[in-house]
Amino acid sequence: MTEAHRRQKHPELVRSQLLAVVRTLLVEQGPHAVTLDAVSTRAGVTKGGLQHHFRSKQALLDALNDQLFEEFLQGYARALALEEEGRPGRHARAYIRTAFDGFSDCNRVEAQRAIGLLALTLPAARERWSAEMQKALAHDGDDLRMADRLLACRMAADGYWFSQMLDVYPMDEARRTRVLQTLLNLCDGAT
Repeated sequence: MTEAHRRQKHPELVRSQLLAVVRTLLVEQGPHAVTLDAVSTRAGVTKGGLQHHFRSKQALLDALNDQLFEEFLQGYARALALEEEGRPGRHARAYIRTAFDGFSDCNRVEAQRAIGLLALTLPAARERWSAEMQKALAHDGDDLRMADRLLACRMAADGYWFSQMLDVYPMDEARRTRVLQTLLNLCDGAT
């Protein structure tokens, strides 16, 4: 009997480890490097064991996208809970807080890069993010002037997020906090 047969089975742990390998391969070497052979080798599982969880490369990438998307939604829900119910600009403020949340898994540089690569290479990933953002924008109200200002604040938060992903504007915690507060104040000024 092989060692694999004697190991205790923890399917969720194995699945999580496989997705961590996919994320690393994607970020370090690009989408072309994510193959069933590469993932199974790096994860130390048989190709059959990998295919028990994910039948194809597409299934691996889709599952990683799902994981990253869920991480974002959890962070957004936490930020939304901090905002006063019924306050104008509440959703925009929560979005901005989510982009600046240095403790959120989806804001770690490796995760940011994986999200970017998936959005660039998978139309379904891009469409999913876009649909979620469109739902969030609907909360900004019917006043076009206010909605446009809140959108500009969201886009500035996106710029911050991408700049951190690309190491364009490194900043210390004090400056990050000031920039975040500036955007939140701009949201308040928009409403």
